Amino acid sequence: MPFQDINGRFLQSCREQEKKPAIVFLRDGEIESTISYGDLFDDVQRMANHLMSLGVQKGQRVVLFIGKSPMFVTAHMAVQRIGGISVPLNPGFKEPEMAYLLGDADPALILADTERTGMLSAMGTAATVLRIDTKKAYDPESLSGAFDTTPPPVTVSADDPALIVYTSGTTGKPKGAVLTHRNLAHDAGNIIDTWQITGGDVLCHALPLFHVHGLCFALHTALLAGATIRMLDRFNPAHVVRTLSDQRPESACTIFMAVPAMYSKLMAFIGNRPMDFSHLRLLTSGSAPLPVRIFEQIRTVFGMEPVEREGMSETGMNFSNPVNG
Repeated sequence: MPFQDINGRFLQSCREQEKKPAIVFLRDGEIESTISYGDLFDDVQRMANHLMSLGVQKGQRVVLFIGKSPMFVTAHMAVQRIGGISVPLNPGFKEPEMAYLLGDADPALILADTERTGMLSAMGTAATVLRIDTKKAYDPESLSGAFDTTPPPVTVSADDPALIVYTSGTTGKPKGAVLTHRNLAHDAGNIIDTWQITGGDVLCHALPLFHVHGLCFALHTALLAGATIRMLDRFNPAHVVRTLSDQRPESACTIFMAVPAMYSKLMAFIGNRPMDFSHLRLLTSGSAPLPVRIFEQIRTVFGMEPVEREGMSETGMNFSNPVNG
């Protein structure tokens, strides 16, 4: 299923799945907010108009310096909607790191958590700073409620830049890798087709959103497929295991995406306890090589078999339930 426009496919998902939960957000392992596709789309439209009122124009960069939350999702998709360029940064970065990254990115706007605005003020950044309190429950009305859901008067094409993700900087200064709307749409479409992800799937999302794995391969894929995302505020083995082992029809997850270090901690937490994960159909591991020892533990604990699909990363490994997947 080739996608050319991340905005258009997101709109299609929201129309087709209007009443269905798009994001179920869990803080400290407990459900805090549930946002339907219809409500998420309206919130994105309002936020898009809000960003434009602050002077953000097509092609300008917007830094997302906020914690993992539904507001991050709304803000990111709103930036995409107006043809801006999202620049997600680790909310744990300190002043020296931010000084370099902000100088390089030259953003028109910075969305920052309340507790991080003081540091930005001390740095004397020239960009406008929009303060967002992601420690509170999702409340887009308090931020963008004065704006309506009228479509922003912006045309976005497939080759317009959409995202800048900074490299780790292991061999020098971090460099911003630019991805276009076509890049993002193609990546999501490729994963959806390869793993046959549908609106009937439920993704357990425990990855950070400032990393391409959690943002592009997990979040984008689920939203464009119309799946439900059970989004944890952070990775916590106990919370992840409780979410993955929940078999209630309204909350049972079918997909889990993680990196090897997360699987290692999950295996250590589960130990020899017998658990039933038969409702899961797909586990994916990426971003780094998966050690053989953890590989074998995953097979045993989750009762899944490894599968290889064309186009998947050579550093990744994916597991499919022989019954469900």
